[in-house]
Amino acid sequence: MLYANLYIDRLDLARYLNQEDCRGAGVADPAQLAAKLKEGAIRLEDCPNLAPQKRYALSLALRAAEILPKVQSLEFPRPLPPELFALNAPGPAAPLLVTGNSEFTLTVLTGLLALTVSPFFLLQVDTRGDTADMAMVYRSFTPQRLDQALEAHNLTQRLSHRELIIPGVLAPMQEELAGYLSGWIIRPGPICAAELPLFLGDKWQPPQ
Repeated sequence: MLYANLYIDRLDLARYLNQEDCRGAGVADPAQLAAKLKEGAIRLEDCPNLAPQKRYALSLALRAAEILPKVQSLEFPRPLPPELFALNAPGPAAPLLVTGNSEFTLTVLTGLLALTVSPFFLLQVDTRGDTADMAMVYRSFTPQRLDQALEAHNLTQRLSHRELIIPGVLAPMQEELAGYLSGWIIRPGPICAAELPLFLGDKWQPPQ
């Protein structure tokens, strides 16, 4: 069975590390620390200056192949009704994550989001069931469809902020989306979902 590409090879740990994290780990810079963590040459236990939340987020990223649900690679899309999911009782200030309405994308994201107690809104845009990478190829993720999804769930009034996070593979659309959605800040997230806890920082809290 062939499995979908979850872009684990695109994890970029170095961008979340700093010189303070390197102290005590016996490395010169964040790039070297990231490389040695990926290789297993250095363990997180060998990095005494890592903050607890960052340590937890790094542990998820380093175990991406274990924690991300394996989903089958299929020739045809698997659409779901585009919904808004309210996770962990989100309030108006909760982050808004945006993706397509692929069954497989939802499986991967909800599997990951089960590992946090932080509140989130997860909005599915109608991409005809295409995953985010295929939506970029086939142009099934459009500013118009994103606007429709925001309006359908009254998110302009429901949220106290105007920032949304799109999958990293859709980053080339950032300017186009921002130009169409007046007042909204479009923030590209990581390409690999397992990087989200690092990307979100203090907004991603581990279970007690």
